[in-house]
Amino acid sequence: MSRFGFRRGVAAVLAAGSLLAGVSFAAPASADAYDPGAVPLSQYAPAGAHEAVSTAAVYPCQALYAVYDAVGHVLGNHSNMTCTHEFPGGLDSPVGVDFYYPKDIATMTRVPTVIWIPGFSSEPGNYDASARLWASNGFVVAMPHDLINSLDELPLAAAGALSAANRDPRNVLHGRLDLSRTVIGGHSGGGGAAINGAGIPPNIYQLIDPEFRIIGAVPTQPGPVAAAFLVNVPTLYLTGSADFIVPHFLPRLVEYELEFNAPAILVCLKGVTHWTPFDDAAHNPMASITLAWLRYLVDGDKTAASYFVGPDWKLRADPAVDYALRNGRADNLPAA
Repeated sequence: MSRFGFRRGVAAVLAAGSLLAGVSFAAPASADAYDPGAVPLSQYAPAGAHEAVSTAAVYPCQALYAVYDAVGHVLGNHSNMTCTHEFPGGLDSPVGVDFYYPKDIATMTRVPTVIWIPGFSSEPGNYDASARLWASNGFVVAMPHDLINSLDELPLAAAGALSAANRDPRNVLHGRLDLSRTVIGGHSGGGGAAINGAGIPPNIYQLIDPEFRIIGAVPTQPGPVAAAFLVNVPTLYLTGSADFIVPHFLPRLVEYELEFNAPAILVCLKGVTHWTPFDDAAHNPMASITLAWLRYLVDGDKTAASYFVGPDWKLRADPAVDYALRNGRADNLPAA
């Protein structure tokens, strides 16, 4: 499939990377009910009604990523890691923006968007299962990448690619994207970049596209070098009790505890390692929790909201959760 010509414009977008971040929270009413199923949220990843497609095909991992895959299996992953042909797993450019989207997007209107930044030395294909889960549930996922995947230029590159796709009459995404409902996330170093991206002032994004708004963030096992004190949108931090690369207490101490200006929730999941986000969606509880967070933020879905807001928020009692924290601002998040 075509990459929509994204690579031609990515260098210009990356040049804006020295600029820094934030935005306000507003969720419209939900059009569709969110049904997480009868089992705990953290152990169920409901595939959506849409077939998910991507702009970059995935293959069994080779070279460096084959080693990553082997480590993942040693640590308990259930599925093989997937890769694109982007360097160092192949000879394609390591710099670009890959997209996942509902195959029937031509029949849809105003689809919310997700920016997802891979971890340091990772690439979009490694997160294929999670991205397909989110796209099957009606989201367009943009994955900017440059192999380092840790700096502020990537959120801006993704914003530029989303805007370009939405404006291009030749693009399948043309006119279908609701850029005012964008959530930013990422894993590891990409999680740190997502925090920084959520701290970029709204007017900077609106120089790229006047409609662009970041309404929330979901950094997953984020690298500890990020300016959380600049974030002004609701943020869900996901960590793992068995993560020895980014131990759960690091994001808690240097990011969650420093997010003074926005609602923040931190969840530590039992037995989750730094490789869990590479696993299939059924064995990656972070994928399904992220889906619920997306549904709450973009739709104001009441069922999804019940896991995060109110005095009896359900995620705290989920059997797969080691512990969950919520700051004072998050205590006052609206239920819908």
